[in-house]
Amino acid sequence: MAAANLTTRDVAKLLLVSEATVKRWADDGLLLPKKTVGGHRRFSIQSVARLRREQGISPAAQSPTKRVRKRNPGSLPSAESFSELLLSDNEAEATAQLIDAYLQNHALATLFDTTITNAMHRVGDLWFNGTITIADEHLATRVMLSALQKLRGIVVPGQATGLKAVACGVEGDLHELPIHLAEIIFESEGWDISNLGPNTPLFTLRDMVAQKKPDLVCISARSIVDLDRATTEYAQLRKIIEKINGSTVLGGEAFRDSSLRQRFPAELYAESFGGLSKFVKELAKNGSFSSLRSTFRGAARKPKRHLAQTNEE
Repeated sequence: MAAANLTTRDVAKLLLVSEATVKRWADDGLLLPKKTVGGHRRFSIQSVARLRREQGISPAAQSPTKRVRKRNPGSLPSAESFSELLLSDNEAEATAQLIDAYLQNHALATLFDTTITNAMHRVGDLWFNGTITIADEHLATRVMLSALQKLRGIVVPGQATGLKAVACGVEGDLHELPIHLAEIIFESEGWDISNLGPNTPLFTLRDMVAQKKPDLVCISARSIVDLDRATTEYAQLRKIIEKINGSTVLGGEAFRDSSLRQRFPAELYAESFGGLSKFVKELAKNGSFSSLRSTFRGAARKPKRHLAQTNEE
């Protein structure tokens, strides 16, 4: 489905309402259609997203005040097909597939873990094997980031929790995609998130945490350049986080190493975006990490592929 030029039936299918409801919303000015030469209504995905944001309509809403039972979503785009869209510079279709998946009730974390992360893994593998060039990999990453920002524009934020988070990548690590994915997860769960981007020195993060006093600090690292210095600065950062009764989430290839986990203690070593989403939901529900210890105690013991392994090079 294209990202624009949606028919009344398309919109009804995406929002799980009747075509009559879509027509009524258009007549009431809640949806702004364009007319074809033949006089038929056509809607942009942006207008549908705007309605959802302004009226708080979830993908399974009958109206701003009446909800209906969710349907089972269709299959997600495969890693292979989605990576080919990225490598072929087909940003429009990549964006449309992400938006379609979201509007069809797929959880964001599932979309990120199943389609985006695996697609970027495949791109990285193709580069490593010499099948594509570094220029191809850079193109795929740029297309991915652009499509992701368009998806972010239609995601309805969760009910405000009053909780704050700061997310970044460690100094020397230029991989930014995982941080953007985490940012959307936080926003969708009603958190106020500050995204500092990649290549953030831990001593500057420490100073910001002391100033902003976030409830959670999320750090991504595929590799750590100066391990001894990072260990020292992280220990200083942890003291600040503990002082403000905050929590720390670490994700990425670097933190698969058990010896590094000894150097970098955290409340959660995120194995996936699904794990991150569950953690922030429970943290918002319980108000502190202490009540979550039994739920997430085993997170540090089972190294798997991490949320930050998106193979940006």
